[in-house]
Amino acid sequence: MKRNLMFATLLGASVAVGLISVTSEGAKAQSLGAGWTYQYDAVGDGSGGNQYDIRGMAMSVQGDRLFVALTGGTSLTGVQENGVTNGTIGWGDLFFNFSGKKFADAAAAGQLFGVRFAATNDSAVGLGVYSNVKTTSVATQNMGYSSLESYYNAGFDKANTQGTAIATKQAAYDYYGKGSIQNSISSGVKLGDVAVLMGADLSKLGLNFGDKAGSNTFGFSLDRSLLPTGSFLANVFLECGNDGVAFNASAVPEPTTMAGAAMGAAALAGLKRMKRRKQEKAAEA
Repeated sequence: MKRNLMFATLLGASVAVGLISVTSEGAKAQSLGAGWTYQYDAVGDGSGGNQYDIRGMAMSVQGDRLFVALTGGTSLTGVQENGVTNGTIGWGDLFFNFSGKKFADAAAAGQLFGVRFAATNDSAVGLGVYSNVKTTSVATQNMGYSSLESYYNAGFDKANTQGTAIATKQAAYDYYGKGSIQNSISSGVKLGDVAVLMGADLSKLGLNFGDKAGSNTFGFSLDRSLLPTGSFLANVFLECGNDGVAFNASAVPEPTTMAGAAMGAAALAGLKRMKRRKQEKAAEA
């Protein structure tokens, strides 16, 4: 079930076209491939200490699966806290935006995709991948910030607070707005399931955050055909909004496209060899 949006397509090679303008202040879009692509979050910007400090996100495309890894002080099952929903403060849901629009505009247009990967969080949907996602904030019910502006005003205005993809406070305001931290799926159309993976599983697949790793590393994989092809901005916040991280990239070509590009290169090389042989024969004559 392939979904291709007009925002960006890949023809013969990985191409990032018209990536969401807010990322111009941060890292340029990197092309995803079989190796891991890493993007990092500022250290020490997790309000509440290390247990709420996100350190980074990584992605890899291997075969027909997209792998996503997260690392930081918050475990997959969250931090136990009295007086909050479900008794834990954990990870919100991960959002993918291929539209080139701001976060709220993409959601309003039905162009936002979401992934619930944490079984203990407060999301209104089950584990899985969703399209036409509508979002909500669960920050205040998790002893968190009432708005993104209040988070920054609490002393966390530093470079890469939302990761290298959204490197400044102004870039964050431009993309998310200053209002409530939209960190949870309220509704959507389920497209498929996710496979949750722990750190050891991901290490076997080549993941290595090195000295950037937090005390907890985990992730998930999904069938890459569930998402559109092209440039995207992905993001996730903790349920309390005490930290968040964004990731921008462009997807790898489809295997058939890659095969076509390889065949084209081989054919071009063959033509050059034929031309060279003709030139050599003419010189001998």
